[in-house]
Amino acid sequence: MLKKLVAVLLVFLAVCPASFGWGHEGHQIIGTVAEDHLDETTKVMIQSLLGNSHLYSIASWADDVRRERPDTKAWHYVDIPMGGKYDASRDCALPDSCVVLKINDFLKVLTDKNAKRDQRAEALKFIVHFVGDIHQPLHAVGEAKGGNGVRVRFLGDDRCGRYECNLHGVWDTSIILHTALNRQEYGQHLEELIRSQKLDSEDGGTPEQWANESQRLARAAWVQDGANLDENYYQKEIKLVDRQMALAGLRLAKLLNDSIGKMTPRDFASARQPNVPAQISPAPPAQAVGEASSLIGMGNRRF
Repeated sequence: MLKKLVAVLLVFLAVCPASFGWGHEGHQIIGTVAEDHLDETTKVMIQSLLGNSHLYSIASWADDVRRERPDTKAWHYVDIPMGGKYDASRDCALPDSCVVLKINDFLKVLTDKNAKRDQRAEALKFIVHFVGDIHQPLHAVGEAKGGNGVRVRFLGDDRCGRYECNLHGVWDTSIILHTALNRQEYGQHLEELIRSQKLDSEDGGTPEQWANESQRLARAAWVQDGANLDENYYQKEIKLVDRQMALAGLRLAKLLNDSIGKMTPRDFASARQPNVPAQISPAPPAQAVGEASSLIGMGNRRF
């Protein structure tokens, strides 16, 4: 019986690749950038919720629990029609909701002085992840399931890791992996980008504005089914990927600085002496992001 269950699981994993908006690597990079821009008070408040865990170490938690909590899967994206703008009644209707609304919902929980510590810690983990997701352009467009239905070749190969390439998966993971930079190196690269392009002047905005921005970028990056994403496509779009991850880190930091960073230790009195949830584990040692490509699912964010 056990062998049968294992066999079924292996088949399931082979045909149902998981998507991690930006991939684990992208989310960890965004968390790294955000930490570099947190106020000291914000860091203290985060520590009261997460203990000694870094933001990058919990940045993919929301993906890790999706199979256990299928009700959360629609929270990672918003299906804005190509060429349109965000409409809450159309794009974020309950009960499914969407990433725009959930960022706001969890921000309320995070800053609720009466919420339990576990609730606030979970809200923080969702916010860290969802601010990353909303800056991935293909998480803000409804066509072809956010590009999951657009088959592509990436740099001459129709296999992206263990799976067939699709446009969404290439943006989630493959473009980032191709840089071969580890988390710290990528974080340093983005800090240089922030300084050279003065991106810290663009750290504001709302989730709705970020979603509309991502949707516009998705239109520009869109290709037809069967397209070959060559070196020219990579060289063009890696600049956008870098910019979006840098902005995600900056905006996440500002969101936290402007919310829990304005609170006092007394506001977090019920959050002291945290028991770090079992799902959270220290981030693995730094490695070239390309080394993890075989472990990352490509596409189908609606598994």
